[in-house]
Amino acid sequence: MTVTALARTFATLRAFTRERPAVEWCDLCAAALDSAHDHLLASDTRQLRCACAACALVLGGAPGTRWTRVPHRVQRLVDLRLPDETWQMLALPVELAFLVRRGAQGRVVAVYPSPGGPVEASVPPAAWDGLVAANLCLAGLRVDVEALLVNRTGARRDHYLLSIDECYRLVGLLRRHWRGFGGGGDVQERIARFFAELDAAAGGA
Repeated sequence: MTVTALARTFATLRAFTRERPAVEWCDLCAAALDSAHDHLLASDTRQLRCACAACALVLGGAPGTRWTRVPHRVQRLVDLRLPDETWQMLALPVELAFLVRRGAQGRVVAVYPSPGGPVEASVPPAAWDGLVAANLCLAGLRVDVEALLVNRTGARRDHYLLSIDECYRLVGLLRRHWRGFGGGGDVQERIARFFAELDAAAGGA
């Protein structure tokens, strides 16, 4: 990962790890925002920006713009075929990660949270192609703005299709609340709450 790409990733992360003010503002026009609001992704920097409904509609849908509107999506994939052998082929050193199709590079990367922020690793193309062949729902994964989140910590085998802002919210939770060598009880509780919220948003599937 280049220094420039790393800086862009941390810039996005900072937006999701800072303490939220009582009132948030649109990063593009400074209008006041509700707690639930849109996000725009810059195609050149991959930075996420908070946006009001008007900016998200106008800038996120205009042809030739650098902005892409992040569609809100929370879908639990209860029937995803991802056996241990396939997971090992992805060559990831962790049990919690999200996989994203990068539009500019035409490749798939895995991003996993760490106490120091997001860590990015390339996914072997053959492994991803095999995963898609076994799970056609992944073929429609939107470039840059959606991800496959995999949680295999402990006995869990949970899979979600998520908008990228939700994935970075998870990264921010871990980075902000990790304490000591093992993370501490607070971060584990917050991560468990994050997945409970996902399940509720997905209809408890």
